[in-house]
Amino acid sequence: MKKEIEEYFLKRNCIAEDRVIEEIIRRGGLSYLIKNEKKINFNKGIISFEDLPLEKEFSILKEFNIRGYPGVSNTFETLFSSRLNTLRRALRDSGIPGFQSSIENARKINGEVGIIGLVREVNKIEGKITSVIIEDETDNLRVYLGKNIDDIILEDEVLGITGKFNNKKDVFYANSIKRPEARKERVLLERNSRVLVLSDIHVGSKKFLENEFADMIDYVNSMGISHVIMNGDLVDGIGIYPDQEKDLAINDIISQYKRLSQLISKINKNVRVILIPGNHDIVYSTEPQNPLPKEINDLFPQNVQSLSNPVWIEITGRVFLLYHGTSIMDFVEMFPGFSLNDSKKVMREMIKRRHLGPTFGRNLSFLPLREDFYIMDPIPDVFITGHIHDHSTDNYNGILTINASTFQDQTDYQRMMNFNPRPGLGTVVNTSDLSVEVIKFS
Repeated sequence: MKKEIEEYFLKRNCIAEDRVIEEIIRRGGLSYLIKNEKKINFNKGIISFEDLPLEKEFSILKEFNIRGYPGVSNTFETLFSSRLNTLRRALRDSGIPGFQSSIENARKINGEVGIIGLVREVNKIEGKITSVIIEDETDNLRVYLGKNIDDIILEDEVLGITGKFNNKKDVFYANSIKRPEARKERVLLERNSRVLVLSDIHVGSKKFLENEFADMIDYVNSMGISHVIMNGDLVDGIGIYPDQEKDLAINDIISQYKRLSQLISKINKNVRVILIPGNHDIVYSTEPQNPLPKEINDLFPQNVQSLSNPVWIEITGRVFLLYHGTSIMDFVEMFPGFSLNDSKKVMREMIKRRHLGPTFGRNLSFLPLREDFYIMDPIPDVFITGHIHDHSTDNYNGILTINASTFQDQTDYQRMMNFNPRPGLGTVVNTSDLSVEVIKFS
């Protein structure tokens, strides 16, 4: 990423100090530069720290829009090409030597060599992965895995693999695999905000915990909370699962949002409330998802802002990645032994792959975009999911992960599906040192 930023400035006939480049990477890298290029005076020749735009308490770093960024394509080829190119650079930048530029070039080398590609096919014998087929722009290749490799490999993820070819150069024998893991160096910030993280409110459900939600509002108004994040499934929706109408206290989705707005309006106006949609909300089910429609967003007070799913934001110098979490179901299904109460483990697997949901064609249905919007870029300080009504906090590779709690008690459908919710919890993030407090609302 550092090289790309340096080239960006060189093309504008200027250079940036090392401290400037480090700060740009912290704020979101190249996407941050592109978003803020009109605020930077490139005529100075040497860009110093003081030339960067002042940080605001809140800003949007990267947001999806179906009619805008990053653009819809006519084919999935551009999306997977974007994924391979971006994560291949991440693997090379990780300091691991020996990865070749392509499978085609790797075939020309005798002895041990490193290759990088997308996993096209995973082959198993008695449940154990024995070989995979990987591909890049130049070729595809069958890779047999050594006995020491027992990782769960997912279709469509990007892998770096080291090993040797057979004599015909048509088969590769792997001795190790590497992933483009996301990492973030922990630093202490002078300024601090208290950010309350919630998810899966489900207003309109008979099981909506309105008393607990009211306690949450009292807490926000009295305990110095500056931002409240509501991470999807704001209302219960209509027709989301079989016989849902039996579970509804409000049978009209617009009325559900109006009731949510009435509740949120009790939050102090100096508190910023950030909403993203989930699979129960009034947006299309294919992801990424646009912010709530204007006619819904207009129901809310001025301190409420509706953003896309997923979205990257910055609060008091910290990068937050908000993702509702539909792909969690895919990870649970593909990892033996994982359950819906293993959100911490799932989020670690996402960070290892630097990707929110690599496998195509399962629970997560995504749009053919010109760029893969599900790559963790920029790398967050705080990574938030919801969806499965679990609750967990964790620190992995310097990233604080939160699977945010719900305000819906267990429904009959959830009981049938073996959902064991952990409702009525709020997670407070202190942006200075990324410490957390878990608050039980009752």
